[in-house]
Amino acid sequence: MYEGPTRTKFGQIAVAEPLRFDLLAFHDGSALKEVVHDIPIPVLDQEDLHAQGINVTQLVAGAQNADALGSCTCNAGTAHIAERWAAAGKDISGLTLAAQSGQVSVSATNAMTDEEFAIVLYHLVTDQTGDPAQEWPPTDCGSSGLYVCQELIHLGFAASYQSAPNVVACLSLLQTGTVMQGGPWFNSWMNPDSNGFVDGDGSLAALHAAIGSGVAGGHETLQRGIVQVAQTSDGTVELNNTVIKVRNSWSTQFALDGDYLLHASTLNYLAKYYDYKVAVLG
Repeated sequence: MYEGPTRTKFGQIAVAEPLRFDLLAFHDGSALKEVVHDIPIPVLDQEDLHAQGINVTQLVAGAQNADALGSCTCNAGTAHIAERWAAAGKDISGLTLAAQSGQVSVSATNAMTDEEFAIVLYHLVTDQTGDPAQEWPPTDCGSSGLYVCQELIHLGFAASYQSAPNVVACLSLLQTGTVMQGGPWFNSWMNPDSNGFVDGDGSLAALHAAIGSGVAGGHETLQRGIVQVAQTSDGTVELNNTVIKVRNSWSTQFALDGDYLLHASTLNYLAKYYDYKVAVLG
């Protein structure tokens, strides 16, 4: 059984969104299809950095030699921008950042360098707060999907971003690519069932049980597809029978070789607390 993450794997649950209604994406009522998008990099692991051969002090000036970081937003962001670039026919090795000891680039085969890229990106993303107490280093503060998208734009890796205001709009965005999702992660979700579900049967009772287990923290992961969709003839999506496949960054030991399953109904129940972001290349 997966033993679960350390507390350093969690960050902020939400960051206030600026009023950019022009960046909202909505579902037009068309039929949704089952789809799973290829992520062109290995499953990442924001813990056990030493075992991966990663020395954080060689990547970011002033960083302590940590063995784990709350960099889930940037692990998800790295996988997301790699998928977006690959889908657009762009060479993902062009995703390069300047580290303390040299350049780090995204690789289709090397999980260590991909994790190093995510760590450097984490440093850049947290610098956006303007508050030294909320920047890493020194504070392993976590971040948000919003800040990741803004930094990807600043770096020239994306031109803009879109936000989904609800889970149905998110399912619509999933038709064409991966979607970053950020929200609360419950202690019971650290132990997915044998089918890979973290939220049981997706019912309200299952969510109450998860809430009762306590909130571990805020967590960012990457929706990579819809493995089951239920939609009535009038276009209504049956959320309790719609299943999303999600890439995590807790190594291949977690759930389904690093991915897990989640019912759309669970995200709907938690609508106020979840955020969905997609980087737009141009």
